[in-house]
Order: sequence, then C-alpha cells, then structure tokens
Amino acid sequence: LAGRVAVGLPPSLARMLTVPLTRAFRARMPEATLSISEGLSTAMQESLVNGRLDIAVLYNPRPSHELDIQALQQEDLFLVQPRGTRAGRAAATAPVTLQAVAELPLVIPSRPNAIRMQVESEMAAIGCRPRVALEIDGVAAILDLVADGAGSAVLSRNAVASSIRPARFQLRAIRDPALRTQIALATSAQRPATLTQQATQQLIRETLAE
Repeated sequence: LAGRVAVGLPPSLARMLTVPLTRAFRARMPEATLSISEGLSTAMQESLVNGRLDIAVLYNPRPSHELDIQALQQEDLFLVQPRGTRAGRAAATAPVTLQAVAELPLVIPSRPNAIRMQVESEMAAIGCRPRVALEIDGVAAILDLVADGAGSAVLSRNAVASSIRPARFQLRAIRDPALRTQIALATSAQRPATLTQQATQQLIRETLAE
C-alpha cells in the first residue's frame, strides 16, 4: 500500500480525528503518505469532484451522482452556553426546546454551512427562525465569542470537547425536535479508489467509531 491520500475533515472533527488517524495510518501503511485538510462540507464536496480530495468526512452531504456517500453515524447537536454559577448549573443544563433556542441570540456559521442550514430548516418546520447575533465561520472563534457572552451556539459535543478549554461551557440537549446531523464518508464516483484509499476509508471508520 503506497501513494498519497488526501483526506478532508470538518473542523469540529479534525482536532479529535487527526492524531489517532495519522498514527494508525503510519502504522498500517508506512509506505504511503497522508494529507489532511480542514474544510466546510460544501467546499469539500467540490474538492472531491475536482480531484483535490480523495476522501472526505461530511456533515449532511447533498446527494450527488458524482459522489459515493456512505452514512457513518449521527451526532446530536446541543445548545452551548457559558458555564454559569454552581447554584444555577442544574437548571442551566436541563433540556431546551428548539422553540426556546429560536428566541436566543446565536453565534452561528454563515450559509451554506451544514449545521446552519439544518438549524434554519428545523426551525422553519416549527414556524420560527434563528435569531442570529453573529455569523462566524470557525468553531474555535464561535466558542471564544460564546465564552465572552456574545450569544449561544448550536454545536456537537465533540466540537466543544475538542476545544482548548471545554470546561468554560455547558451543554443543553435540544428537544421538540432533537437536532441530529448525519456524518458521512464521501469519495468520487468518477474515479475508482486505490487500495490505499480503500484502506484509509476503513481506518476513518474505525477511528470515528473509537
């Protein structure tokens, strides 16, 4: 197994996956080269089509005849807020309805970010829309602003857990309806995968499962 494999990861998963994936890749395929880049799901889909990426992990990928898409797992989204005082912490971590989330100022990525589009779609289905305080593209910047009191965010548990100081935040489950994103593995349908690329896909599945 040799050659170069270019993998794209969303920022919220990159910090968690990069080190264990690289370690496993080197151990299993020492003759091959791994290139990892971060990107938004929409941009990575384009990179798969034009050949800049061989494999990408995507959130809520758009169906496309140009891509082979395999569902991996679902990930819950949470309301993320600054951690409050100890006395108010129990109430502050109780589940919250999506209707209540719509009334809060949100620090949220700009369109066409997959999570932004899902939040808007689910809110529209219950007759409301997000109250956007700031549009910020970047998980680290969003969390810094939430910690500074600029608003709340809607992110996965992994996005918060992989931040520099996760203890600064409290997570509240979202209900009525729950928000879940689909994580999928995507490759080009126009180019056959090499044996090295196939082995890398399996490593991604194993690493994400762990």
